[in-house]
Amino acid sequence: MTSFAHQNVKDQISPARKLALIVLVEFENREAYVNLSLRRIMDQKFLTTRERSMVTALATGVVKMRLYLDHILQHFCKYPLEQLPVFVRNILRMSAYELIFFKHPTSIVGNEYVKLAKKFGHKGVASLVNAIVRQIGEKWQEVTIPSISENPIEHVSIITSHPKWMVKRWVNFWGIEETLNLCRANNEPPPLCIRVNLKHTERELVANALEFRCKKVEPSEWLSECLRIETTKDVTKLPEFVSGLFTVQDEGAMVVPHLLEPKPNEIIIDACAAPGGKTTHIAELTKDEAEIIAVDSHPSRLKLVEENAKRLKLFRIKTLLGDWTKLANHFVNYADKVLLDVPCSGTGTLRRKADLRWRKSEEIIVQLSKLQMQLLEVSANVVKKGGIIVYSTCSLEPEEDEKVVKEFLDLHPEFVLEEPKPFLPAEIPEAITDDNFLRLFPHKHNTDGVFAARLKKVG
Repeated sequence: MTSFAHQNVKDQISPARKLALIVLVEFENREAYVNLSLRRIMDQKFLTTRERSMVTALATGVVKMRLYLDHILQHFCKYPLEQLPVFVRNILRMSAYELIFFKHPTSIVGNEYVKLAKKFGHKGVASLVNAIVRQIGEKWQEVTIPSISENPIEHVSIITSHPKWMVKRWVNFWGIEETLNLCRANNEPPPLCIRVNLKHTERELVANALEFRCKKVEPSEWLSECLRIETTKDVTKLPEFVSGLFTVQDEGAMVVPHLLEPKPNEIIIDACAAPGGKTTHIAELTKDEAEIIAVDSHPSRLKLVEENAKRLKLFRIKTLLGDWTKLANHFVNYADKVLLDVPCSGTGTLRRKADLRWRKSEEIIVQLSKLQMQLLEVSANVVKKGGIIVYSTCSLEPEEDEKVVKEFLDLHPEFVLEEPKPFLPAEIPEAITDDNFLRLFPHKHNTDGVFAARLKKVG
């Protein structure tokens, strides 16, 4: 029987594994956001491209698959995982992730994580890691998981590593098969999409320029401004990005401003604007010939709107700092159109934000729905007769989506729900619900989860 703890190995610890461990510990101890911790570490440390990829893959992978990993680990660990020191718990998770998902040899994984255990723990910790890594390498596939027939909620929750409460909700809405497909999609990396700035260039020109720097460049089937690309480079460092010829944005998010049907010379308010992706898109769709007011209550985030507009060479966007629930009464019958991309639970973005699934709760969803309704209520008097409100979220939860809009329509007979299809640039399969809402899913459309409703003021 091999003992990794006593093999003759080099003392040097893999920088990628060490940094990934630090990110995971910060996530648990300080509730730090994984993407922000990774960005800070990447900026501070000199790492090779391979090391950067491994830090990111390990940290995000372990956070995403934490529930599944813990189920496997607890089978081999005689101590409750929550009682282990945070460093030890995450060393075990990382080693299990490498064995199961990277399929790295047990001997290499054992050597590397015993070294980490010695650095961050004592001899007993190294022995524990050594023993558990060896057992996982030999027997992890023998660990039982409830079958989908005997306990469908627990089965989907464990194998896709989603909170049980979340899985239960989605099964109630869409059924087992749909939920399983959605949860699996949430664990896949999202495509990298860019929005070409059609005010200043053409999609084909940008595509031709990027072909020299990217593995793949493909046009969107739905949007004339969208390209899907594959690259190992930081796209925000590319000259075309720096000069404002494109911006990075999910394809689903790009669909929403089309429902607004923005036109030159209109007065358009983006009431929850930061960081400005949809604001600048509206400006591009109007060739920068509409009066656009971007509102947000966070000064640092509103500054991002200004920076994005400047980079994209869009000059008609004005920013306004403040809470829309308090500012709206200053704009009675002022706007032709309002985009209300409300703060939400973000459950449609789980594949993009590794840690989000562990930060949400049903209580948060209920709290947010009250704020969303308030934002929609105060917007009712802002649009002129004949004006449009587009209400949108990146949430999959009916309480934040359909229920908010239906409650608003019940209280405001002067508004009607308009069918989204005539305003889409192309037909998107299975995108329009029976109730005439737009809803996009990661597993169906390979976009973020998106909800949107177009409301017209007729009275």
